[in-house]
Amino acid sequence: MQTIELRHELSETRHALQERRSFCDRARTDRLVALWAAGHLGLGDDKADAYADQVVRAGVAMPGGRGGFDRIAADLAATPIHIETIRSRYAIAMADLDRPFGIQTVHSIALGA
Repeated sequence: MQTIELRHELSETRHALQERRSFCDRARTDRLVALWAAGHLGLGDDKADAYADQVVRAGVAMPGGRGGFDRIAADLAATPIHIETIRSRYAIAMADLDRPFGIQTVHSIALGA
């Protein structure tokens, strides 16, 4: 009986840790893409950082975490940046999360990450 209870507890702990990592990964991705978008919006360093914070908060506030993407897409709608470019930036940022710090993908280097 103790083995079943231990496995159940470990399963719950694993699920909680996966959810936390998913949340942190999404927030980090929102921040990275927001900083990229801030450059296209002509924001300086301090304003870019504040903008990134707002995008992360938008991502956290919306169920499913899509709020950050939606905020950036709306803000860049008046620019020549296509929505598929934003999706690509998110995909690159998410792919780079699994790499050790300091190592970038060829795509992120080519796109100026």
